[in-house]
Amino acid sequence: MTSLVLSFNGEMVKEYEITKPRITIGRRPHHDIAIDNLAVSGDHAVILRQGNQLILEDGGSTNGTVVNGQAVEKHLLKNGDVIEIGKFHLKFFEGKTAHVDSVLEKTMLIRSPFAGKQLDPEAPPALDAPTAVEPFPTTLSPEVKARQAAEAPAIIGPIQHAVLKVLNGKQAGAEVPLNKPITTIGKKGVQVALVTRHRSGYFLNHVQGRFPIVNGATINDKPCPLSAQDVLEFSGVKMRFVVG
Repeated sequence: MTSLVLSFNGEMVKEYEITKPRITIGRRPHHDIAIDNLAVSGDHAVILRQGNQLILEDGGSTNGTVVNGQAVEKHLLKNGDVIEIGKFHLKFFEGKTAHVDSVLEKTMLIRSPFAGKQLDPEAPPALDAPTAVEPFPTTLSPEVKARQAAEAPAIIGPIQHAVLKVLNGKQAGAEVPLNKPITTIGKKGVQVALVTRHRSGYFLNHVQGRFPIVNGATINDKPCPLSAQDVLEFSGVKMRFVVG
């Protein structure tokens, strides 16, 4: 399998399998790899298949495209190449990404294979420097717009400590700390989602498989802001979002 693994601040966000002859990258939502961040141009870059090769081309982006630390306009992708777009990284893999699969398949509650690793060893952890956290996109899941309009999100201002408390099943009572910028939840091939931590609060993001349920309503592919005591459901496992 040929794929790109998207990460932010050293934490895995999503894996994209390359199956089309043309893969577009940019800030606009219609792109194959859409990154809603101001450092990413609307039409940032494109990956083109030429025979058995994949060519990365910058699309005249404002901030440029960097591969393995070097700015490029056109680059033949090789296994292990790291594409830098703003503060986001796309790592190119040819063949089975066993480092991802083996972790995702083992347990319902999973940790990103990049957890705890900074791509820049000199950079301070993002949690110790809240000002370095990227502003979250304003486009939210339609299911929560009414709730958001009726009441402000429970977490505003300084980031608070939060956990997911498992309510049923064999792991009932267990707590999953949300002390990293990105916490991955789910099982590869069934259902995978992310809880992302930002200055404005915590958000639930669908990644793969069935869409998560929040307070009995199914969200879609837009970020869903979380409020204290929300109940999240993944493959029949219920977890309460607890702040304290």
